[in-house]
Amino acid sequence: MSAHSETRPEGAALARRQTLGIIRLEAVKSFLGRRALPLYLLAALPVVVPLLLVLFAEVADQVQVGWTVSTYSEIFQFQLAVVFFGSVWMFTHLFRGEILGRSLHFYLLSPVRRELLVVGKYLSALLASVVLFGLGTLASFLVLYIPFGVMRSVEHLTHGPGLGHLATYLLVTVLACAGYGAVFLLTGLLLRNPIIPAFAVLLWELINFLLPPLLKKFSVVYWLNGLLPVPVDEGPFAMVAEPPAAWMSVVGLVVVSGALLTVAALRARRLEVAYGED
Repeated sequence: MSAHSETRPEGAALARRQTLGIIRLEAVKSFLGRRALPLYLLAALPVVVPLLLVLFAEVADQVQVGWTVSTYSEIFQFQLAVVFFGSVWMFTHLFRGEILGRSLHFYLLSPVRRELLVVGKYLSALLASVVLFGLGTLASFLVLYIPFGVMRSVEHLTHGPGLGHLATYLLVTVLACAGYGAVFLLTGLLLRNPIIPAFAVLLWELINFLLPPLLKKFSVVYWLNGLLPVPVDEGPFAMVAEPPAAWMSVVGLVVVSGALLTVAALRARRLEVAYGED
């Protein structure tokens, strides 16, 4: 059989192969490139907090289920902040970083649809952020069990709320990476300087507890808080709003992330690089 008679992959098969190729190429940058070092440092920060607490706080008489539950619910708010800043760094650099590095044109000149380029870059960054921040969530959760000893830790994890809470916190971490990642990927495509909009998004997320119920829904943190196994105490000045059901939080974040990714893909179709302007 001659080479000319072989069927070339087309349609969905070609798109899948090209997307996987972009993911593999970008994953190397995400895990081993220069932009990966700040992510490793950020991912380690939430582990330091419970470790210092266990080493220096007097927890010997507090080894009860309630202590780990309430303590980690507060630590996890710091974990979400870490995911936010990590997403700013990782996802805004997917396109803006390559424009500044004068390397994006290699992708744009290749025979790959712009939509696939956006999806491939997003999925590779999502993979890296989920792995790094997911490991940070896992490690920071388990560190709190050091004072318990092995037997009590296993009992709490298997017969108490431990494993259920851990699974929920890992799910929230994944959804936070997906939601914030989509926001900042689009930001990096639309704006030359993503710092100001990143600050605006941060401010919006921080004041979410002060917003009326309708406006609360236009934020990532509102839907994430609806999944937390321990409700967040928003203080006496918070505007009371009915928390969303768990399934609504998951579906809502997936839909919003997909919508933002679609807008980013449409923007990428008209993307033109003029290095002299940057």
